[in-house]
Amino acid sequence: MKKFILLALPALMASCGPNKYKIEGTVNEQLDSTYAYLMTDKEEMLDSCLISKGKFTFSDTVSDQSVLLVHMAQQRTMVFVENGRNIQINALEAPIKSTDNGGLNDKYNTIMDSIAKQAAAVREKENKLYKANATPDSIREFRKAEYEKLYDYYRAEIEANKDNQVGAVLLGMTARSLYPTLEKIDSMSNIVKYAKDNAILQSFKEQLEQKEKTKEGKMFTDFRGLSEEGKVIMFSDFVGKGNYVLVDFWASWCGPCKAEFPNLIQLHKKLKNKGLTVLGINISDQLDAFKQTVKNYGIEYPQMVIPSYAKENGAKIYSVNSIPHIMLIAPDGTILKRGLRGEEMMKYVEEQVTKK
Repeated sequence: MKKFILLALPALMASCGPNKYKIEGTVNEQLDSTYAYLMTDKEEMLDSCLISKGKFTFSDTVSDQSVLLVHMAQQRTMVFVENGRNIQINALEAPIKSTDNGGLNDKYNTIMDSIAKQAAAVREKENKLYKANATPDSIREFRKAEYEKLYDYYRAEIEANKDNQVGAVLLGMTARSLYPTLEKIDSMSNIVKYAKDNAILQSFKEQLEQKEKTKEGKMFTDFRGLSEEGKVIMFSDFVGKGNYVLVDFWASWCGPCKAEFPNLIQLHKKLKNKGLTVLGINISDQLDAFKQTVKNYGIEYPQMVIPSYAKENGAKIYSVNSIPHIMLIAPDGTILKRGLRGEEMMKYVEEQVTKK
């Protein structure tokens, strides 16, 4: 009898354990003999599968409902995974959709389809206003009112799905527009169950935390870069040394960046002997393109280059989301003003540098 019980125990344990999820994908057969990759939403590798006859399959268990990513050549899609669910990915059509017979993927698809229809209706009405020669102010008011309705829909769906991963994903997608402060994100994270696990939301939160550290009135944060000659240099080689420092984040492919060069060159020539250092921070660029741009515009003030592969990225440290981004730092290293441009920049910088 004891022997029977011992033999039956593994089977009993297996039947009580979680059922595996299954992800089945259909892709173009041109991708045969390449791999599909399964990753976490933080881009951490979980599994790989050789594509054969336009098909691939992943199967495993998760400790709780999860958001995973599936990469197929240049294509990528998000899937909501729950134990016991069969998920179908159709990559033959755009946009790629994951379906699961009434599960979280279907729920998410329904929400996104509704949002797409609402946004299309707004665009159609807006086009009619343009054709009717409506004033710019009336079009702006219309757009503001309509998008607020769309945001209300997002808010309602986040609330309706606060106990599942769909709510966390929707929160991550809309945080920049609806919850753009650390206080609001923390508040929503206490309401939406899986918010603290959502990679997009946590990445945005980290940006806000970093922005708080480098806002006006804070001391500068140091980072590494390369000189024009390719030597490792520090931001602190220029900042906090007794001069005002006008910092310009730029790239050679950025038209608005180039439009600011004449202003920066003028400030350099006028104030370089009066306590101002102009410093260019080149980001996301090819080295040859960077050097050619400096030469073409006759830029004489110093440059730091942040290679795209650099882990210690000055643009990320200072939460630079668009370029050009120009800021003035005081002689003691305090960040005085960010987002300077054009005539406002010229006036402000000269006033600060020449004031007694």
